[in-house]
Amino acid sequence: MVFVDLLAVFLLGAAAVLYTMGGFAGGSFFLAILLLSGTPVAQASLYVLIMNLFSASSSLLRWKPHASRELLWFLVGSLPAAFLGGLVQVSNSTLKAMIGILLAVGGATLLFSAAKVRRAKLKIPVRVAIGAAIGLAAGLTGIGGGIYLAPVLVFLGAAKPKTIASTTTVFILLNSVSGLLARAPKLATLSINPLFMMAIPAVFIAAQIGSYIGSHRFSQKNVRLTIGAILVAIGTYFSLGG
Repeated sequence: MVFVDLLAVFLLGAAAVLYTMGGFAGGSFFLAILLLSGTPVAQASLYVLIMNLFSASSSLLRWKPHASRELLWFLVGSLPAAFLGGLVQVSNSTLKAMIGILLAVGGATLLFSAAKVRRAKLKIPVRVAIGAAIGLAAGLTGIGGGIYLAPVLVFLGAAKPKTIASTTTVFILLNSVSGLLARAPKLATLSINPLFMMAIPAVFIAAQIGSYIGSHRFSQKNVRLTIGAILVAIGTYFSLGG
């Protein structure tokens, strides 16, 4: 059991490095790892939201210089929607299938996000509506939602890659706070196990490393394609009842 926990912590840290290179927190992969390690779905969602806070806040220190206020309109729609999504009660089997489908869709969109269709300037109501849709999905599943926002911005050429990375980091951080507030009564039932206690510092340190590489040293295209392939595989596994 100790070996399984250590392996899970290593994978969580590795995921944080990989994801924060592209401006994500790692919530979708954190969730997949926790589910694969046998963590109950409801508990896993809470763990992921908390780990998102540490990962996104850590990486935001690196991505902050690339931020754009223009793109933060997505938060106007996403924050209340993420809160509402966090209040919805669904069965474990339904939630697991939903998570699988969203992971697979998010991964597939990232795989094709390298090809920009056209450059578009999204109007404010459109940004708010997109943010609300993604925020609702994020609240329901306990994922920050950046993995769904980034492909939209990349497809439309709405901003430069590093601006998109900075935007998704802020999006994930604040949506995770909103989703966690909605689940606040459930925090009393959260079991603090050794895996979780080891994962927090590992994720925080790993996010510093990954965000430094992504914001200063690395191209995000190959990272995004790699994440997409992993999400498609894991999402398909869970959506088929794995």
